[in-house]
Parts: sequence; structure tokens; C-alpha cells
Amino acid sequence: MKTWIKTSIAAAIIATSAIGASAIARGGDCDGMGMRDGRQGMQQMSPEKMKERMAQRGEVQAAKLELALVLTPAQKPAWNDFKAAMKDRGERMASHMMARNAEDRPVTVLDRMAKMEEVSKLRQTEMAEMRKAVEVFYAQLTDAQKTVFDAEFDRMGGRHGGGHHKMGSGKADGRGAGRD
Repeated sequence: MKTWIKTSIAAAIIATSAIGASAIARGGDCDGMGMRDGRQGMQQMSPEKMKERMAQRGEVQAAKLELALVLTPAQKPAWNDFKAAMKDRGERMASHMMARNAEDRPVTVLDRMAKMEEVSKLRQTEMAEMRKAVEVFYAQLTDAQKTVFDAEFDRMGGRHGGGHHKMGSGKADGRGAGRD
């Protein structure tokens, strides 16, 4: 075998070993978000860790939004009220999620549907309260800031709190209707 082939094979083996050793050193997961014990992501975290992780994510998103908006000193009080409403909503959502995860799954279809209705009503109430907080803050923004807010809030999941599903026709971003 030629020397360059041997060298290439050795380099590939070393790189593969390094990647595997790195995963083992982390305990086989990626900061609590990878597969482990057959569970994925947040489901493997303790309720306290999940709540902490969600709070950190909310703080980072709020900081990014604040930087993007370039708020004036006169807008800061409205921003602080808005940020407090977002934090309260996040804490309530985390508490509800932990409570739901602690409950046993309803056995019958009717029980599951009743539970879905209950969760849906809760989300509707949360969305109405959040809309009020957004309306108050949004009124304080300039037209340019409103454009930034619209884009950034949508990106961080402001449409319905999750950020995973996009609603609407999809025409604004060039994607077809019904696609995620």
C-alpha cells in the first residue's frame, strides 16, 4: 500500500476515534438535548433542569430582541413590562408542561380529547394575555422597530409560543402552504 493511502486511513481512524471519545466524555449526550436512555431532548431532563433551560432560552431571546430593536430610554419602561409578561408566560408554560408530564396519560379516547380541549383553552387564554402585552409594547415602537419586531418575534416562536410550526399560507417566505 502506498504511503499516502496509509496516512489517509490513519487520519480517518484518529478523527473517528476523537469524535467518539468526545461523545463518551460528555456522557453520550449533547448538553441534555441528545438521545439518551431511549428519550430525546427535554424529556430526559429533570423538571427543574427543564424549567431552568426554558428560562435561559427566554432570556437569550429577549436579549437578542432588545438589541435588534435599539430601544430609546423612553421605550425602556414599556420594554420592561413586555419582558416581564414574557417571563411570566414562560414560567407558567413550563409549570403546566411539567404538570402534564407528571400526569398519567388518559386511557380512553374521550379522556384524551377532554384533556386536549383543556390544554387548548389554556393556550387560548395565554395567547390572549400575551397579545395584550404585545399590543401595549408595540404601540411604543417606531415603524422601523415594528418591522424588526415583526420579523424577530416570529423567528423566536411568537406566533403561538413554540417556534416549530409556521402558520399561514407561506407565501411571504416563498414556501408553499401547509409546509413546516
